[in-house]
Amino acid sequence: MNTHFMINLNTMRFHDKFQDHRFSVPQEILSVLGELREYVRRVVRSRWEAGEARKREAARRHEQEREEQQNRVQAFHDSLVENGLIDGDDDASYSSSDSLHCPVCSAKQTSCDRCRVISCSNSDCEVSSAIPIVQCSNHYDTKFCTACSERSGPLSRLGKCPTCARWFCSKELQWCIGRPVSNDDTSSTRPSPPNPSVTRLHPVRPLSCQSIACMDNSRENGTIGRRCSKSNCWSRVGTTTCPDCITQDNFACPCGKYWTCGGCESQASSASKNLTCPGCRRRFCSSCSYIDACELCKLVDFCRDCLKDEKNVEVGRAVLMCQSCKGLLCETCTGSDEKLCCRCDRSLCNLCENEGDDSDYPDIVCDECLRENSDIDEDMAFDDLY
Repeated sequence: MNTHFMINLNTMRFHDKFQDHRFSVPQEILSVLGELREYVRRVVRSRWEAGEARKREAARRHEQEREEQQNRVQAFHDSLVENGLIDGDDDASYSSSDSLHCPVCSAKQTSCDRCRVISCSNSDCEVSSAIPIVQCSNHYDTKFCTACSERSGPLSRLGKCPTCARWFCSKELQWCIGRPVSNDDTSSTRPSPPNPSVTRLHPVRPLSCQSIACMDNSRENGTIGRRCSKSNCWSRVGTTTCPDCITQDNFACPCGKYWTCGGCESQASSASKNLTCPGCRRRFCSSCSYIDACELCKLVDFCRDCLKDEKNVEVGRAVLMCQSCKGLLCETCTGSDEKLCCRCDRSLCNLCENEGDDSDYPDIVCDECLRENSDIDEDMAFDDLY
């Protein structure tokens, strides 16, 4: 498309580009074009003012950053003078320079990601010892001074593995926050950050990094932490429970999948929902495969060891398994009337009995027979297609 007419809002004249002819705008649209001109001027003026405001803000931020950088450089210089690493008179010019190198060893400077304090990147330099900044071994852009690393809540931002002596981000380490001496810190239903008023066995400390070598070394030395299965255990604020914080009432289920550090809450069967064998009185976790319980009334059966023991051979099972759904029910919950599948004579429990929904099988049908009947119907429907 080619432009036919153009309007110069400053001179209020038309330009016919096809005939290259210019003429004044008609009087009847002069007022409308005047309003359009003022609108365009307001748009242009607002855009110009917004651009100027952005420029002023950028200049203000740049000046602020420059002043902050000068203050950091001055603080860096003053710290070196206080530690006797440089002479204040000879190197006074350094505090006002833009050098990015250490004045002692000429290595590149580094800074804390949070407070921006400056130090030397050379670990062998005296400056890095005077102003320590630690860096994650896996994330080279994560650096904190020791003060900022420790001011991050219950866990430090960075921690040092006690085995390999390398620094890592907190999520890459196993931590123990220290068992509270007072029970006040363990009464809540969910773990919360450590209360400063609660006395603990030890300060927050890292136990091991996630490398296989360090984990194996910690396991051999008996310093490896364990994760408590209690969701509201005090240790969940960290990651694990160190050997010093494990109490004598810790509980390990024979299945090997459930362990509690002890003391995080009462370990009684009624409180922890563990299962206690009526024969040997040993405790098991609620999902343990070594012992059964009724799925309705929670009546606990004898454990596998008691059932194998000769003295309990004549003892009847308190909980039986349904032949159909494999559910566990006691005699009371099963019901006094025996229910049998009308197709396979398999005994059924109250959990899996199904009323036949077709006219050919109006009686009780087990789940397995229902599935078999469904498979047969699908096969017949498939054969009918061919």
